[in-house]
Amino acid sequence: MSGTRQPRLRHLLAAALAAALAATLVTATPAQAAPPSPAQQWTEVQQLLSGIKGRWTNQAYTGAVSNTVPSTALLGNGDVGVTSAGGDGFKTFHITKGNFWAGNPNPSLVSLGSVSISPNGGTGSSGNLALGASATASSSHPSFPPSRAVNGGWGSGYEGWVSEVGKPQTITLDLGSAKTFTRYVVRHDSAARPAETANNTRNFTVSVSSNNSTWSTVDTVTGNTGAVSDRTIASVSARYVRLNITEPTQGTTPDSTANPRARIGQIELYGAGGPTQPSGPFLEEQNILKGEVDTSMTIGGVPVAMKTWTGANDNLVVTQIQSLGSSTVRLKAQTSAGSPAPRTGFTNTAGVSGTTTWATRQTPSGSRWVSRASLATRLIGANPVGTPTASGAAATTVFDLAPGQTVRVVTAVAGGGQNPADPAPAARALADGQSAGSLDTQYNAHVEWWKQYWLKSYVDLNDDVLERYYYGSLYLIGSSSRAGKTAPGLYGVWATTDSPQFSGDMHLNYNWMANFYGVYSSNRTDLALPYYDLVQAYLPEARRRAQQDLRRVKPDYIGARFPSGGVPSGVLFPVGIAPFGATADDNYHQQVVNSLFTVSQYISYYDYTRDRTFLTSKAYPFMKEVAAFFQHYLDYDAGAQRYNLYGGPHEGTWGRNSSADLGLLRNLLSTLIEASTELGVDAGDRATWTNILQRLAPIPTTTHNGKRVYALADPGTLSDGRAIRPGDNTVNLEFVHPGEALGINSPAADRQTAIDTLDAMNSWGQDNSFPKVFTQAARVGYPAQSLIDRLKNQISTKMDANLLIRDPNHGTEKAGAIEAVNNLMLQSDGGVMRVFPVWPSNRNASFVKLREKDALVVSGAFSGGRVTYVDITSEAGRQVRLQHPWPGQTIVVNRVGGGTVAHTVTNNVITFPTQAGATYTIAAP
Repeated sequence: MSGTRQPRLRHLLAAALAAALAATLVTATPAQAAPPSPAQQWTEVQQLLSGIKGRWTNQAYTGAVSNTVPSTALLGNGDVGVTSAGGDGFKTFHITKGNFWAGNPNPSLVSLGSVSISPNGGTGSSGNLALGASATASSSHPSFPPSRAVNGGWGSGYEGWVSEVGKPQTITLDLGSAKTFTRYVVRHDSAARPAETANNTRNFTVSVSSNNSTWSTVDTVTGNTGAVSDRTIASVSARYVRLNITEPTQGTTPDSTANPRARIGQIELYGAGGPTQPSGPFLEEQNILKGEVDTSMTIGGVPVAMKTWTGANDNLVVTQIQSLGSSTVRLKAQTSAGSPAPRTGFTNTAGVSGTTTWATRQTPSGSRWVSRASLATRLIGANPVGTPTASGAAATTVFDLAPGQTVRVVTAVAGGGQNPADPAPAARALADGQSAGSLDTQYNAHVEWWKQYWLKSYVDLNDDVLERYYYGSLYLIGSSSRAGKTAPGLYGVWATTDSPQFSGDMHLNYNWMANFYGVYSSNRTDLALPYYDLVQAYLPEARRRAQQDLRRVKPDYIGARFPSGGVPSGVLFPVGIAPFGATADDNYHQQVVNSLFTVSQYISYYDYTRDRTFLTSKAYPFMKEVAAFFQHYLDYDAGAQRYNLYGGPHEGTWGRNSSADLGLLRNLLSTLIEASTELGVDAGDRATWTNILQRLAPIPTTTHNGKRVYALADPGTLSDGRAIRPGDNTVNLEFVHPGEALGINSPAADRQTAIDTLDAMNSWGQDNSFPKVFTQAARVGYPAQSLIDRLKNQISTKMDANLLIRDPNHGTEKAGAIEAVNNLMLQSDGGVMRVFPVWPSNRNASFVKLREKDALVVSGAFSGGRVTYVDITSEAGRQVRLQHPWPGQTIVVNRVGGGTVAHTVTNNVITFPTQAGATYTIAAP
């Protein structure tokens, strides 16, 4: 959909709501002098978010199994991540725990398990009898074991079981007990990967056995070329089913001839009359307003409505199933430990305790930690049919769902961390402690959490595309990061493989911190708290690296300057860290900037909150350590009387005075000087920092197509000779953001150079640039409508159904452009705040409770080409300096409940003192 709409469709509410909403709608009436009341704010938030949902109308669940962020519906409470999956006629939720990281052989976020709800096999229903079977094979590629062919994870791009090179090959299923089936489906390689027709199985037989030793052939297929073999056979009852593959490929390409491998995406078995496709319609929605997934589907021939959510405070995953049919259906809830794309070395077990089933997963052993985590599932609102059973890594409860009945499948999650005791008892205790009443309480707390989350701030942009991105991104970061939990890495808390790209780690040359770029101005600073906890845990190793490992950054340069291979003090970070003080990516790529990127978020938290406790306990000590490294590392040029900084602006490059490094270091030193003054400490260090700051090299520039632009580093010093890389990501503007060295109140000529640089780079669509370039453009006053159009084009082109901006390698970092949207309406630079600094004069907009530096919470509206009100709550009692919204007009500053406040206006800047906790309105009467 396109942008500005007059009138907005969602504003055409029923007449009964019109009066209640009147005060919340932005109008051109300048008399409005305050934001909406709390009740009106909640009405407006519901109105804004009610139409922003992920939506799916088929059961392909494409992208549910992914080595980045899954593409299907997502849930999370900052510790537990839930990915919606399944298939035709059954539902699966893959579950991850944010602190369930494998330590061996290398640290990585990994899958935990799943809960599936399907028709009970052997009852004549449409359930896939092979789902979750124990599978073995004659050989397997280490990354594609036979379990992948029966896990229900099949979808577009999926690879199931892949054998080693050679033929014949076999895959054998143990169904756990004898099952009767009349139809089988084999999904070959091109069913999920359409270009791989050469890898479709050509010749195979299907055999059955009751004892795994005596076999009978029930079907023979020769000359197959199709992507799917869907075959009906005479009814047969067997516990074991084997695919005997004599020709695993078509032999039509050199590779399929010379290197034949069996490739089976999925094997499915069905009882009499069991169709693959459900008989009714399917709809699934990711409801971000309430943080839940709503599913309408047919299961076992009966239409049902499902609602799935996670506990706000307890680690519970609850799926409520309501029958909308007229007959009873027998279902099974299966809880499994494992991954749709597993690695070797894990231990997966399952069991039954009374009417509660459980499954536990343990990561591989080795020199680092071992982690364990457990799922425990029980039913509320139904009794099991028979005794729940367990086999291998899965435990199953069978139950009947009567017409109109509602059953809640409750799964508790426990464990994670380093070397924990068996977490299964804790998971079972949490599940067993639930009742109908407690779940009602849990659900109400869950809904209330999301209500309060959305009320922390909101924007009304009169633009569906921008708002869909904005609120979708806030949903994803709110689902994956919570105070007191393990910080999310590159892909949040969602892992549906054991081998996510980059191990799902915390990449320190921008990717990880980009998750948090927008949380401060969005008045959700608490979302960043796990970040600092994880960094603090790594500090001992970062100190060791500064002293002992610096040589690896660039041996020739470091060896010449620091013969010991390190510096006496400070911190040095590799590219990728992990929880528990671990290293995930032990490379430097010739960069020393990782500590500066890391500390930038400490600075942001303090700037926006003025939390003195945070400053003294975490931010200030860490800032000092980062600065100490650069005090040793900077190279002083006595002739030029300046400090030079050598490093890599891009991975693998080398140059002098990287623009990103310089900007981030300037911000660090400026903040240290201010903080030490405020705390009254380290006067001697303060003098040193001031001297370095004053003698740092200027941000480098070069000429491109006849215009002055900002360079990656000093021209002529870069190892690849390129002072600017058009089309690449905008590293050369990271001194703008997150470096804070150039902003909206900077000299016009410098800002124009930045605008010319943005045009020269033309990196709006570059995959790394999304969390950077739009904020950088807003910070320097790029033409507003052009900036909005470019941002919307990327959103429209790259947004997944689950509201994530998608590219092949990155993840939740794309939420970082929340900051760009906020900066269109509110910025602070050099101590002066501006409202609607980069907003088109012909577009209406408003924002409520955005946060600015100096702990100021601000609301404002823009209508009819002018600002209609500004409202500021001062949390820390800092002075307000506001660029005059109505130049030339007399203004009045009122403290709510306290009368008029004296102010001054100098050079169009309104200045007045504040009291902590007080709210002020600024208006032009």
